[in-house]
Amino acid sequence: MRTRNLLRWVPGLTPLLQRLEARERENHLLLAECQRLAYENYRLKSPRRDRPAPRPDDEPPLPPELLRRWVAGTDDAAWFLASGQRAATMLTALLHRHGIRLEESTHLLDFGCGCGRVLRHWRHTPAQLHGCDANPLAIEWCADHLPFARCTVNALESPLAYDHDSFDVICAFSVFTHLPQPLQQHWLDELHRVLKPGGVLLLSLHGDALLPELSWAERADYRAGRLVVRLPGLAGTNHCAAFHPPACVRAMLTPRFEILDFLPQGATGNPPQDAWLVRKK
Repeated sequence: MRTRNLLRWVPGLTPLLQRLEARERENHLLLAECQRLAYENYRLKSPRRDRPAPRPDDEPPLPPELLRRWVAGTDDAAWFLASGQRAATMLTALLHRHGIRLEESTHLLDFGCGCGRVLRHWRHTPAQLHGCDANPLAIEWCADHLPFARCTVNALESPLAYDHDSFDVICAFSVFTHLPQPLQQHWLDELHRVLKPGGVLLLSLHGDALLPELSWAERADYRAGRLVVRLPGLAGTNHCAAFHPPACVRAMLTPRFEILDFLPQGATGNPPQDAWLVRKK
């Protein structure tokens, strides 16, 4: 990536680099479609049970390797379980630090829940659990295997299927890290709409810890307080990466949210990402 950014300064190479990036986007999309078809083939060939048999320890089953890789970047089962537990514990502790008890909340939304990496660890909370994601295969798996949560599909840019002022707590782990600015603004608007007055929102974002990974030009934008987004055309996938300087985050949030907490690299289970806890005004 750094070499390519340097090549942009060579006269006559910019059109060739643009064609190369366009071809890469096509390859990424083709790979994603192949993965989808592979999982669909797996699902159709696997024995389907309307009510999966509960495991002895009441632990939900593991999603298939493909879904684990989509949501966690790796199919490692131990990391899938451990990272989800860490994220769930982090949010519970952060809420408690501000006098908010998760067990006293009535409605919780895991926005971008994937195949329930974090959601599964709240199955014993008395709150009504909801999850939503743009990946219909992940939501189908949740519907089949996580009966304690109500999970729905949302489009990459659409209204959520919830009423105004529906949720006490909303979390978005590693979601805004893969969206360009227009989609970030859209989803902040939607999450604000469905959050109850006084309700809280937890965001995990790429911050200063990833500054060394940025190119020279990206670093200059970041240090100037501007949002940096790679491959915005692949929004919603792990190929699109957004980096949030704290000044940019504050400007995005403060018009309608009160910032309760900012923990650099505090979003454990999603390293290295910052944790932002905000309250709807």
